[in-house]
Amino acid sequence: GDMMMKRWLAVLVVCAGCADLESLQTSPCDEAAPGVNVTCEVKGYSNRDYDLVIPELAPPEVGYPVIFALHGAGGDRKAMLRGACPLGDIDSDECLHTMAANTGYAVVVPNGTIGGVVAGRTWNAGGGVDSWRCVSGNACEKNLDDVAYFDALLDDVARQIKVDRDRVFVTGLGNGGAMAHRLACERSEAVTAIAPIAGAFQFAVSGTCEPTRPVGVLQIHGAEDPCWKYEGGEPECSLGQAGKNHVGVESSMTRWATIFGCKGQPDEDRLPDAVSDGTTTIRRTWTGCGTRLQLLKVEGGGHTWPNGQPSQGESVVGKVTRDFGNEMILSFF
Repeated sequence: GDMMMKRWLAVLVVCAGCADLESLQTSPCDEAAPGVNVTCEVKGYSNRDYDLVIPELAPPEVGYPVIFALHGAGGDRKAMLRGACPLGDIDSDECLHTMAANTGYAVVVPNGTIGGVVAGRTWNAGGGVDSWRCVSGNACEKNLDDVAYFDALLDDVARQIKVDRDRVFVTGLGNGGAMAHRLACERSEAVTAIAPIAGAFQFAVSGTCEPTRPVGVLQIHGAEDPCWKYEGGEPECSLGQAGKNHVGVESSMTRWATIFGCKGQPDEDRLPDAVSDGTTTIRRTWTGCGTRLQLLKVEGGGHTWPNGQPSQGESVVGKVTRDFGNEMILSFF
């Protein structure tokens, strides 16, 4: 644990000046190599750096598959890394970044925009028309172009490591999950599949969703989520936008099923109730879509990452399921 932290700190010190070195041909971030974690700035975006976790194995000939993990509203890249770890233990083998790297994925954990009524950082995941919430905060209210940021981010990552452009994946929590939905709409040529957690398809109410190719969708959502209610509506734990609503999860999945031309009703089964934690999970799988479309409805679950570290206490965000974790996202990808 201490060695890992020292390595992280060393890399952070090395890369702290990346943004100031744009005029040079190379930056410390170009020292990215198998088994190394680096923190880099995206050119043209001040104060929106990202962590890059690189597998120890050298990249296959086609390049590394890459997972982008987007933090929730009010979070940042550090909160995202911790939040996708059991009990926030950054050194656990069951963290998203560790499990992914051990399976051969590179992991990118970027920063949204700081400022506005929401303390911390946010993504512009859409909404903001009629009675629909603008998701989220400063990024949405100022209509910041986070799709262009994603383009620049992906290009920058591809400068650091060889990327398999046919295996680019996006996951995220809450606002970050909603941003994954937006990227599946507007960057379907770049994004292979998404796994939004506790954030639904808000972009669909305000933007046109016409993907140029099918994108896999795994939605994971707690049925008792107070911050993005499963049935939609006004959240219980967000500041501002009184009377404004989130999109519901069922309608989000129906929208994707329509976009991808799925046939009939989804198949339904139940995941093993592995841990007595007050949660059980129903899995719905749509068929005849030309892509994979799946919903994990965590009964009793809250606004939380499966087997992760909640951003606040259970009284605020609800229960965490321990029945499954990051392996479900990785197996879907």
